[in-house]
Amino acid sequence: MKFVMIYGPSGIGKESVARELAKRNRWHLFPQHLAFDIACAVVGFGNDGFEKYQRKICLDAFEALIKKNVSGIVFTFCYVYPASNYFIDGLFEVLKKYEIKADFVRLSCEFDEHVRRVTSENRKNTNKIQSKEYLEDYLHRFDFSVDIAGVETFHLNNTELNIQESAVEIETRIVT
Repeated sequence: MKFVMIYGPSGIGKESVARELAKRNRWHLFPQHLAFDIACAVVGFGNDGFEKYQRKICLDAFEALIKKNVSGIVFTFCYVYPASNYFIDGLFEVLKKYEIKADFVRLSCEFDEHVRRVTSENRKNTNKIQSKEYLEDYLHRFDFSVDIAGVETFHLNNTELNIQESAVEIETRIVT
């Protein structure tokens, strides 16, 4: 079974690239925002227990998919050091339990392209970042340049790449 985590800040193209990668390889897509949205609805963002509940949703979903014998999972994640390490520790436990070697990809792009992406029409009517001002504040508050410790990460600057090209570039770097 294949497990690929694509991480980086919101609006960078993680889900679009992950969707293409999953489609090309007949893998299952699981975007973090699904668990985030459920945790917001049940616990409320920022309330005690929010991170723990979101973590449980993701890890339970991974275990269910693994037990279902899917051929692969592509997971998108906004990794923020050190706050996300609680989730990462749980992920590593699941991967170890099922003896799964994961691949990690950190996406980035130039700021002007990032702004173009978050302000695009396809983000309208979502709970995602949609303005340059919000993006600037978000990038100022959180450091997305830190790699997940203890794993090799492939860095992909996809400023000049379309979704399909980004997925192909990832495919060439991960062992399938």
